[in-house]
Amino acid sequence: MKPSINRLKHLVRPRIYIGKAINIGPGKIDLLREVDAMRSISAAARSLGLPYKRAWLLIDTLNRGFGNPVIETAAGGKGGGGAVLTPLGHQLIERYDALEARINKSADKELQALCNLAGKTAD
Repeated sequence: MKPSINRLKHLVRPRIYIGKAINIGPGKIDLLREVDAMRSISAAARSLGLPYKRAWLLIDTLNRGFGNPVIETAAGGKGGGGAVLTPLGHQLIERYDALEARINKSADKELQALCNLAGKTAD
């Protein structure tokens, strides 16, 4: 489950580098989340304002980096295609959300200080 991002006006969204082959950030996580909700890479890409090719490349970098697929696809046609997250895809979202929540919880003081510099309050 996504942390209470909708309630927050100020949020830290981390980018994680694991060696040279893997980087995970909010864009890839949001794409996985949309694919999970829409059961379609093309619909998820449209929802996020991404070209389909860019969405597929982001997914492919995760697949190659982890050495296992994060999404399983079914070919289109009469019954339609589709895409579902693999257990790895679900775990990536879950672990990223947990890390994001922990970082934001521990960053309250710094977020407030940055907001104060901008003349705003951290809600």
